[in-house]
Amino acid sequence: MAFTDAFERTLDSKNRTQIPADIRNAMDPAIHGETFYLCPGEQPNTLSLLPEKYFDELSEYLRTDLLDGEDAENYETVFYSMSKRLDMDKQGRVVFPDRQLGMVDIGKDITFAGVNKRIDIWATEEYKAYIKARMKDEWRRLGKYARTARSKQPRNTGD
Repeated sequence: MAFTDAFERTLDSKNRTQIPADIRNAMDPAIHGETFYLCPGEQPNTLSLLPEKYFDELSEYLRTDLLDGEDAENYETVFYSMSKRLDMDKQGRVVFPDRQLGMVDIGKDITFAGVNKRIDIWATEEYKAYIKARMKDEWRRLGKYARTARSKQPRNTGD
């Protein structure tokens, strides 16, 4: 199941926030695991939440012994050393560690944005500006990726 939608939250003075209920309710322990890893984000100035089982799966693909080059080693060093397993309480609250928050400037008003298998964490105003720009100027061009993916799927001919 894909994580979708976007949810605004606030970090309190102890860097706590609540994972949105829609995200928590979408978690299937058999598929996703019980909690998340907080990791460097794929977009600039973001963090990402990866369900623990996806993090483990991704770890198999990102092994530098399977990839060549210094960039792969650098990526692995930064990605894993800046990733942290989060403990979630019964209300779905987590604490974002100072170390991870120190590598981005997201402030206290944050947005959780579902991005398929991960949830990106943005500064709310940056997220709004990013989405607005993509919807206004690039959506038609970006839509070709969905059309291309659909065209590569086998068609059911009813045989």
